[in-house]
Amino acid sequence: MGNYRYRGLGDIPAADPASPIVPGPRPGMLYIKSTGEYVDAKSWNEEPIYDSEVIATPFAAGNRVILFRNTNNFVTGVAKDLRYTNMVGQSQLPSGWFAQVNMMSIRVLQLETAAGSGLFTTPEDVQRILEEGVLTFETGNQKVEKEAPLYHWPCPIGPSGFGMRTGAAFTSFSAVNNGVPSFAATKELELPVVLSNELTFQATLTFPGGLTLDNNCIVQMILFTYMSKPLR
Repeated sequence: MGNYRYRGLGDIPAADPASPIVPGPRPGMLYIKSTGEYVDAKSWNEEPIYDSEVIATPFAAGNRVILFRNTNNFVTGVAKDLRYTNMVGQSQLPSGWFAQVNMMSIRVLQLETAAGSGLFTTPEDVQRILEEGVLTFETGNQKVEKEAPLYHWPCPIGPSGFGMRTGAAFTSFSAVNNGVPSFAATKELELPVVLSNELTFQATLTFPGGLTLDNNCIVQMILFTYMSKPLR
């Protein structure tokens, strides 16, 4: 490991060859001279994993929305950025990463910019999606880890508010979301889901009766995790 400068802080010295612990042959690995062992040095942090997808109306019964698999572009062809996903690969964590999923949440984005029209999502569409959809979260070779209707996965973040209805339509509202924006109001998983870089995963949303919306919408799934990454 050579010397280098970073923002005027001066040279960072190379590893002392006399040290009892020196860097191993790959990032995140240390070699302990006294025992001849290699150990992985990892950092731990609370970190969400999230991905989004467009639900295009009308949505026929039997069609599927798949999250965490197509992480570069929406089904409409629009590229995803950090507003919509922080996945760096397809259906899998990078090499050496490990995550324990402690909470899963579904939210319908309030502004459907990437869905095509740039309009605010209607409260009726939020209700239709949450009431009609079913989530199946799978790992590996189609092992079902969690499965339940979408309203079983409330979101502890994002806007919330009250609405006023006149007849069949909302006459005024602030915003609508899935659940109360409070972690205290959202139950953690009693049986966490464990993800490693060797294990693929994806979330599938189905609407058994089909779905007709006022506009195309964007649905997002968030996995709240304890994340482990190799030190580099």
